[in-house]
Amino acid sequence: MVGRILVVDGVPTNRITMKVRLGSACYEAAIAASGQEALRIARLTHPQMVLIGASLPDMTGPELCAALRAQLHGGDLPILIHARGEDRVAALRAGASALIDPGGDDLTLLARIRGLLRHEGEVSEAVGAPGLAEPSAGFAHDPRPRAVFVGSQPATALGWRHALQDRVGFRITVSEPERALADAAAGRAPDLYLIAADIQQSGDGLRLLSELRSRPYSREAAFVIALRPERADMMPVALDLGAGDVLPWDLAAPHAAAETAMRLDAQLMRKQQADQRRHETQRNIRLAMTDPLTGLHNRRFALPRLRELTGDAAELRHDLAVMVLDLDGFKQVNDMHGHPAGDAVLTEIAARLAATLPGDALLARIGGEEFLAILPDCPLPDASRAAEAMRRAVAATPVRLPQGCGRDELGVTISAGVAVMSGGSIPGHGADPDILLARADRALLAAKGAGRNRIVIAPQMIAA
Repeated sequence: MVGRILVVDGVPTNRITMKVRLGSACYEAAIAASGQEALRIARLTHPQMVLIGASLPDMTGPELCAALRAQLHGGDLPILIHARGEDRVAALRAGASALIDPGGDDLTLLARIRGLLRHEGEVSEAVGAPGLAEPSAGFAHDPRPRAVFVGSQPATALGWRHALQDRVGFRITVSEPERALADAAAGRAPDLYLIAADIQQSGDGLRLLSELRSRPYSREAAFVIALRPERADMMPVALDLGAGDVLPWDLAAPHAAAETAMRLDAQLMRKQQADQRRHETQRNIRLAMTDPLTGLHNRRFALPRLRELTGDAAELRHDLAVMVLDLDGFKQVNDMHGHPAGDAVLTEIAARLAATLPGDALLARIGGEEFLAILPDCPLPDASRAAEAMRRAVAATPVRLPQGCGRDELGVTISAGVAVMSGGSIPGHGADPDILLARADRALLAAKGAGRNRIVIAPQMIAA
C-alpha cells in the first residue's frame, strides 16, 4: 500500500529534499509551504501521515498539529513534527504522534514512518473471525492502565518509576524479562512496556520486544524502547520490530522526565484508540454475521464456513454431515397467532437445536424458518442419530407463547434433510459444498412430501 504523506515546511529546499527521500522509499508525497496550505490539502486529499518541518511562515508546528487534530478525521492521523528544545513538549501537548530530530538520519525517519503506517493498517483490518479472538485478560481493581518497566537492572527500572509515577496517569510495575514473558503467556499483559534495549546482553531488550509482540496476549500492547546514546544505530531496528517510540536512556533525568511522561501517555492513548477501533470492528463483524433474533450465525457466515469445512474434510479425508432443517407449518403460526408468537417459536427452537448438537457443530439460521447444521468428522450413522435427536427435542415439549397470542403454548415440529460427504469427497464431485447442500435440500423436500416431522437421509452417491 502506498503511503500518502503530506510534507509541510516553509523552506523550499527542505520540502524538495524530503519529497525526494520519501519518493525513493516508494511513498506518495504532497508538499505544502505553509500551515494554511497544509490544512487545505489535508481536507482535500486525506493523507495517511503528515510531516511538519521546523519552519513555517504562518504558524508553529504545534499550532498546525492542533489544527489538524481539530479537523474532521484528524484525531487518529499520524503527525510527525521536527522539533527541538521547548518546542518538543509543546508539540506533544498539541498531539504529535512522534518527534523527529531535525538532524536525524534517513533510516530512523523511515523506520518511524513504517511503524506509524503499520500501526494504522493493523487496527484498520478485520481481526479474525467472530468468536475466534483471544479472550482478554480480566480487569484489575485499579481501573488505570498499567505499564511494565524492564531495565538493565532492577534499580534502573525502579529509578524510572520513581521519577515518572507522579507525572503519568497509569500504574507502573517493575519486572524482569522472564517474569514479563511468563505474565504475558498467562494473559496478564500490561497496556505498555518500557524496555531497555540492552538488559543483560547487547540487544536482548529488542529480542524481548520481538517475543512479546509475537504473543497473543501482549502483541497489542504499546512498546517503548530506552536506548543508550552510543547505541543510536539500533533506533530504526527497534521501530521496525514494533516499538511505538524510542526514548533516550536518561529518560527520567530532571530535564527529560516531563517529555518522557507525555510521550508514554501518547503511546497509551494510541493503544487505547486502537483497542476501541478493534473492538468496534469485531462488534460490526459479529453483527453482520449474526441473526439478531436467535443469536445464531446467519447465512452470510454459514455458507463461506461450509466451504472452509468442506475443504478441511477433503484435506483430512474426514466425513462431513450437512443438515437443512425447516419448521413445519410455520407460516400458520404467524398468520394465526401473530409475529410475536413466531419470534418466540424461532427463538426457542433455535435454543433447543443448539443444545442438542455436539460442541464442534455449527448451527445457523439461513432463512425465515430454515436452519443449517454442519457437523465435522461425522459419519452417516452419527449424523442420522443427531438429526433424530434434534427432531425429538423440538417435538417433545410445546413452546410457550407470549401474552396476547390467543393461547399459552404451541406444539412445533421440524423436518430435516441430511447429506454426508464420506471420506472427504462426494463421488463424481470431489469436495463440492454446493452439491452437498443441494443434496440436503432435496432430502428436506422429500421429508416435507412424506408428511413432515421426519428425517430423510440423502442416498449415498456411488462412484461410476
